[in-house]
Amino acid sequence: MGKNSALRKPLAKKVETPLTVSRSVISTRWTPLRRVLASLVGIGIVTHFLGLAHPDQVVFDEVHMGKFVSAYCGTAQRIFDIHPPHGKLLIALGAKLGGYDGKFSFEKIGQPYGNTPTLFLRLVPAISGILIPPLFALLLAYLGASLPTVFLGGLALALENAILVETRLLLFDGILLASTLGALVCLLKANRERGWRFYFTSAMGGAAAGLAIGTKFTGLAVCGLMALFIVVKILKHKSRSYTFLRLRQAGVIFSSAALVYLLGWMIHFSLLTKPGPADAFHPTTGVFWTDLVKVHETMLSANYNLNKKHPDGSSAWTWPIMKVAPFYWVGDGATIYLLGNPVIWWGGSILFFGILLILLISRQTHLKLDPPPHYSVTLWLPLVGYVMSYLPLFGVQRVLFLYHYLTPLIFSLATVLLWMDQAGWIRSNNLREQRKSYYVVIGLMVAGFLFVAPLSYGLPGSLNSSLTQMVRSWR
Repeated sequence: MGKNSALRKPLAKKVETPLTVSRSVISTRWTPLRRVLASLVGIGIVTHFLGLAHPDQVVFDEVHMGKFVSAYCGTAQRIFDIHPPHGKLLIALGAKLGGYDGKFSFEKIGQPYGNTPTLFLRLVPAISGILIPPLFALLLAYLGASLPTVFLGGLALALENAILVETRLLLFDGILLASTLGALVCLLKANRERGWRFYFTSAMGGAAAGLAIGTKFTGLAVCGLMALFIVVKILKHKSRSYTFLRLRQAGVIFSSAALVYLLGWMIHFSLLTKPGPADAFHPTTGVFWTDLVKVHETMLSANYNLNKKHPDGSSAWTWPIMKVAPFYWVGDGATIYLLGNPVIWWGGSILFFGILLILLISRQTHLKLDPPPHYSVTLWLPLVGYVMSYLPLFGVQRVLFLYHYLTPLIFSLATVLLWMDQAGWIRSNNLREQRKSYYVVIGLMVAGFLFVAPLSYGLPGSLNSSLTQMVRSWR
């Protein structure tokens, strides 16, 4: 028995079930899976880089995010935000690569960018948007989904208009989504690894979780979910050696998350050395730990006491029905609204809450799904992820917007897809031998995407005007 015997033994038990089932796409079907991932990346490149510099004006919260990017890229003025700096630092890196010097003022929405490298200001959000569908597809695969379900899930996010809008502008919610998915994919991948790969992949998951928290504090949900996953594994196996293995994994994950989180703050303080707006919120002493504690106290206080209203703000309960679509931009006879693909958003919400009802009834009546032989999915993870990322937002007092639902939306779609896969709606691993309803769903998603696209891209025309009137009428 070598020093890695505890690692080999418990993980070998795990490998016997999910990796050898006939519907697995991770172990025996990597080539088809890679084709699916490549196709999703291709779709993302087209949808994101097509007219990325349009509108060539400041859009919605770019007026705020741009000021942070300007500080990191040129002015070095100390700035304050209610969110950690990591997402904004990454966006600033993309802008710096494009030659941005930090001199644009970002005074108001609609301000022309002129000679400012607009594409590079939006480069990192676009890259995160391209990564989200394949990461979601990988998450479904590691949770046990069949190849057609993996493809359908990735395509759904590639055609989700609200995610598209958030990742085509100088905004950081796409970074939050990509890092959250990346953390979970690494966690589940580590569950199939041995030796140093097990710890390395776990560390990568922790780093992604640290980036998620460093982008928005709502990223804490993924850390909670990862911790719960490890606890469930420990309780399931009840082995001393396995428990120590998982505790070491937890240490690796949360150490790497802390390292990434602290590193972002170190870069933040090192770049911002001149007097600026942040001085009105908290003093800067030049002592890292003192400043770090003080800035967190100020951030939490500002989050709690921020009571400014906004006409496009919305209550958390309205997000599944997409009642209030935030207004982002108007110009040249066109508008941009944060509006999701109605087929994916509304259809997914109806199915998700319907499934919750079915699960509740089945628990009370002891009825169970009859999955295909030798096949099962991990359904509890996205269900708990939905609860952990959504319910805490009901207690937030400050104004919130529809985009705060994007993380719960992804978990709800994962739940729906995995449940329908386990229920037998997906026939086999062959994409060409599906029910007609499978192709109908794809067609409807494409139609929904194209229908909303004028509002997503800010395309002028009669359809944009009609959609604008429709969106304003249902508020």
